[in-house]
Amino acid sequence: MLTSISEVYMTLNHIALQNLRRRPGKTLFLILIFAFIVAAISALTILALEMKANLQKSLTEYGANVVISPRSEHLNLSYGGLSVSGVEYEVKKLDAGIAEKVSQEVGQEVIIAPKVIGSAETPGQTFMIIGVDFDQELKMKPWWKIEGMAAQDNQVVIGSRLAMSSDLKLGDTLDLGKGNYPVVGIMAETGGSEDQGVFTTIHTARTLTGITSEWSLIELNTPDAAQTVAQLRPVLELANVTEVTQLVQGSQENVERFTSFSRTISLAMGLIGAMVIIVTLAGNVNDRTRELGVLRAIGFRQKHILFLLGREALIISLAGSLLGYSIGIVAPLVLGPLLGYGKSSFAFHVGLGSALVIGSLLVGILAMIYPAWRTLKLDLQEILIAL
Repeated sequence: MLTSISEVYMTLNHIALQNLRRRPGKTLFLILIFAFIVAAISALTILALEMKANLQKSLTEYGANVVISPRSEHLNLSYGGLSVSGVEYEVKKLDAGIAEKVSQEVGQEVIIAPKVIGSAETPGQTFMIIGVDFDQELKMKPWWKIEGMAAQDNQVVIGSRLAMSSDLKLGDTLDLGKGNYPVVGIMAETGGSEDQGVFTTIHTARTLTGITSEWSLIELNTPDAAQTVAQLRPVLELANVTEVTQLVQGSQENVERFTSFSRTISLAMGLIGAMVIIVTLAGNVNDRTRELGVLRAIGFRQKHILFLLGREALIISLAGSLLGYSIGIVAPLVLGPLLGYGKSSFAFHVGLGSALVIGSLLVGILAMIYPAWRTLKLDLQEILIAL
């Protein structure tokens, strides 16, 4: 007879391990089921997270994804969706304090690039002047490549098309009606409004355009464009706050579809896997009815039997979930490039791993409840007679 509680549980631990070793086929089958389900769920979840991260990176690379512009008519020059006046038109402006208000509303992770945009005239030609903060602008638009250097006060950077049509090169001066300004940079061709623009500092642009304190346009690069637009529209009632979505709309839709697909597949696999595990464990316990009856006959109590069955379930589910999660965090490194989302970075995703391991342990324990309950309800005398 067993004389101490510690001896009982040490014996049960030994029996649990021996039972798993005596049934290598069933044990391996159950471990592989756990491993397959956990690996699939973790791989799909990590891929979805990686796709969202790549999309967020794309938002930064694409530049402004929110534009704040004044309410104005369409005129003869445009930049970034803003109409800019010629000689005969007057353009509305954004209030001087709007940039500070935007800065207070959004977080520090948002890049804010206010601009002064207008026209400067010389006999026979009208130039589009864009006053920018070059530090913020170059952060927002990494594709801007400037031959030379960014402009300081009373200096200009000109677009490639303007440089070609006006036969200008670095070191030349450009007559803008209020003086000659040295060309310190030429912007590489972008295919947009920049190619015909004259870029300078905000201070110089105010001098050239006569816009003393207002802003013509404010571009934002924000992690969540839709949320930022919803946040700013009630605050900036007299301005147009719009989201620039066309560049990433297709990618965003693909990511959302894959995320929805991965959730559906994960849920279906989890339910099917849980059913297979429950049925397999139930059959395993039923096959061992006589064995468990003998344990009860030699002095083991019902709680000892439950401990034995629970320990076996925990060992199987823990081994399977750890194996599956190890596969799951490596699989995206291979699947990411195949799906066209670039090389994924290796990460442990501790929260996801903990949730999957704990979930597997719960499934293993719950799968043992019904067959264990049935076993404990059996008449011990009938079991022994059947032996």
